[in-house]
Amino acid sequence: MDNFIGEIQAFPYAFAANGFNTYWLPCNGQLLPISGFTALFSLIGTTYGGNGTSNFALPNMNGRIAISQGQGVGLSLRTMGDLIGEEWVNLNLQTMPAHVHNLQLGSKTASGPTAGPGTLSNMAAIDPNFNGFAQPPSNTTLAGTAVAMSGQSQPHPNIQPTLAIVWCIAFDGIFPSFSQAGA
Repeated sequence: MDNFIGEIQAFPYAFAANGFNTYWLPCNGQLLPISGFTALFSLIGTTYGGNGTSNFALPNMNGRIAISQGQGVGLSLRTMGDLIGEEWVNLNLQTMPAHVHNLQLGSKTASGPTAGPGTLSNMAAIDPNFNGFAQPPSNTTLAGTAVAMSGQSQPHPNIQPTLAIVWCIAFDGIFPSFSQAGA
């Protein structure tokens, strides 16, 4: 047994599927009794949760990536146990970058017009000969339903490309030494 108590490692999914061995537990935020894991509690305390009197929590690495603690130049301060980022994000006017959609319309009598953006009740005809560079006439009046909101205000996934692994923490092994360097 060469692992240190409190050491966190990534393991292949098969490791978890076949059951964890006697030294490792998955980092999925579960509460553990202090009385059963005193050495591990003495190292991580309630950094990841728990009441500190009868239980404590393991880190929750589900859907997360590991980052270092500290603060780099121009970066936010990160401390151990911080949960940052979101797995799902709703885009709205406050979170969407400012941008413009140019309206490309042609004459409704154009030969071979194609359906434009919108739903069946508010489509506009786009002239297939429209080159996108011609200035539209300034006296054109559009129907109130010619341009409409799109989307369903549903969140979209905001997860980086990932690999299916299981982060585990050692609860048994060598208790780490905290001697000062050069002391």
